[in-house]
Amino acid sequence: MAIAETASTPDPESPAQRSQRSSRGIAAWLAGVSLLALLPMLAFSAFTVYRAIAEEQTQATAALQRRATVAAAAIGHELDGIFAELNAMSQADSVRQGDLAASHALAVRIVAVDPRIDNISIVDAEGRQPFNTARPFGTPLPDSNIQQLQRRVFEQGARLVSPLVMGAVSQRPVLAAAMPVSMGPRGTFALRAVVRLDAIGACLNEQAWPDDWTAAVLDQNNVIIARSRDALRYVGQTATQLLQDNWRKGLTTFESVTKDDIAVITSVARVPDTDWYVAVGRPKAALNAQVRDSMRNILIAGVVCALLAVVGALYLARRVGRQLRAVVDSHLRGIPGPVPGGTIREVADLSDALARARAEAGRASRELQGAREAALASLKERSEMLDVLAHEVRQPLNNASAALQAASVELARNGQQAAAEPLRRAEAVLGDVQASIGNTLAVASLLVGGDSIEGVDTDIDALIEVAIADMPRNQRDRVVIERATNTRTASMEPGLMRLALRNLLSNALRCSPSASPVVVRVSDSDEPLALILDVIDRGAGIPDEQLPTLFQRGSKPPGGRRQGLGLYIVRRVMELHRGSVLVERTSAGGTTMRLVINQHAVV
Repeated sequence: MAIAETASTPDPESPAQRSQRSSRGIAAWLAGVSLLALLPMLAFSAFTVYRAIAEEQTQATAALQRRATVAAAAIGHELDGIFAELNAMSQADSVRQGDLAASHALAVRIVAVDPRIDNISIVDAEGRQPFNTARPFGTPLPDSNIQQLQRRVFEQGARLVSPLVMGAVSQRPVLAAAMPVSMGPRGTFALRAVVRLDAIGACLNEQAWPDDWTAAVLDQNNVIIARSRDALRYVGQTATQLLQDNWRKGLTTFESVTKDDIAVITSVARVPDTDWYVAVGRPKAALNAQVRDSMRNILIAGVVCALLAVVGALYLARRVGRQLRAVVDSHLRGIPGPVPGGTIREVADLSDALARARAEAGRASRELQGAREAALASLKERSEMLDVLAHEVRQPLNNASAALQAASVELARNGQQAAAEPLRRAEAVLGDVQASIGNTLAVASLLVGGDSIEGVDTDIDALIEVAIADMPRNQRDRVVIERATNTRTASMEPGLMRLALRNLLSNALRCSPSASPVVVRVSDSDEPLALILDVIDRGAGIPDEQLPTLFQRGSKPPGGRRQGLGLYIVRRVMELHRGSVLVERTSAGGTTMRLVINQHAVV
């Protein structure tokens, strides 16, 4: 009986079996804890995905609005350039004296130089056109058909940008930029430039729109005047009713449909100082696809992290199990002391390292966020300062300069020469300030521009006359033109070359005695094939210590004052033309500055 009871009693567990069962329990326990720990992480991942989608949409919308604002600013800059040409023409003596034939000839030269302008005309308050460069001088012309639009020019003395209208002379859709001009005894007229539609379209397409985006410029009647896609098909058509309704509501970003029935997210921005606006549409489907891709990537990352957490828990469980087996075996054998390969200590060390890493990552994240906010604030401040310079400083200076000119002329006409002299000096000071602001903006444009320009066939004499017209009125008669060649045109970018020549003339007039002439000599060379413009003054010459850094931006010679931006702009313009500027001669009797415009290199 006792033998039977002994046979039926089960064998006790061996140490190895107990260790194996303990190892399995720890593995299951760690895996369970890991899964429980993953629940808040999965909830946090879902919240992160939601926030990421919202942030992605916000960033995409902000980027779309920035592109629309930049495009509108570029269109406004083009119109400002056209008004600058008209303003320069309005200051010419032939215009102020009411000489229609000479004014027509000057307008013809300006049209030839500026590719943005199709023709220039003057119109009186009754709509009569004394001349239009689209027709020879003296040709009878029909009355203007936009008299109602131009009423503001005569009644308020304000500049005007018209909607797309049918031209009375050309009999085709045109855009007009008009401003008031005084022609002396003939009275006040509207000086009007017809803007080329393709120039507005080219300016819009310089923004390098993605293939599936649609951008358009619309006038105050919601008529499309330029479009990035299918321009020939849609220019002249009215915008969709949905776009018009949202624009009238004052919305800047909204869902809309293009003329070719594509659902888009649209952002609009007003062209500065006009009633035009730019609308930019990004396909809604593409934006949603981008958000879906971002969400998928975040979800995949979350799943991968969960899998890695489970695998890591199982790996740690195996190591802890081995450690426990070693501890049990050592205890059963009566071996005191630590067990080699202490896994538990490594886990503790790993936990400490992870805590330190999380703290360091948090600190780095806060520093990165602070740097990002500082950078955004700096960019915003710079943008605001540039806006102030462009719209709050330059325009009042132009208005003040025009007012001083008008006042000095009126005082001189009344015989009050002594009273007019301070006004002329103030006008000269304002001219220097305007030139300084223009040079600063030109440097900003040249620094972000490309490494080459596209040359056009330019009338050399017209270019020189426009540059001379940029000089103070009482200094223009000092400029003498000498010709050593019969060449009448050359390939160049007229706007940049005018800027370079204007800076050289300004320096020459300032550095020469007040009664001495400044000579502009025109010549050419066959090898290399180039147009050469020499500006010759009779000043005191350039000190030797200034020559090495003469054309550098902001350089300061030993013992001298910091140089301005003028000669740096000249060098940069000539580099873009693949030409050169050099000091041909300098001495106590004067200086000769030479512009070499390589005709093979300007493309």
